[in-house]
Amino acid sequence: MTADGSDPAERRTAVAKAIVAHRRAGSESPVRLTAPNAPTVSYRDREVVVHVDDVERDRLDAVLSEFSVFKLAQPATRKAPDGEVHVSAIADPKHAADFLDRLFLDVFGQPENYDLRVEG
Repeated sequence: MTADGSDPAERRTAVAKAIVAHRRAGSESPVRLTAPNAPTVSYRDREVVVHVDDVERDRLDAVLSEFSVFKLAQPATRKAPDGEVHVSAIADPKHAADFLDRLFLDVFGQPENYDLRVEG
């Protein structure tokens, strides 16, 4: 499934639908989310993998503090290459979509009307 959307509600709906389809299919392939000038974010089996620099990592910690069900996945993050962070995403698709949208807005500094491509 591929969807593009710059409307916030459409973006979150596309992400939630991709997560539902991913879970139903039991897919080993991740849902990939991309936006202009931001790294690709992967969602697989209730885990988000994101690449961040030091400044973005601080912003990620701030977003994580607002989404209490999302936690750093240890030891996956400790074993990952520098800048790769694994986040446990044990949440329903709507809350996962809300978190992922905020990730692009707050961590990667995307404007409110950014275009998000969802593939999965």
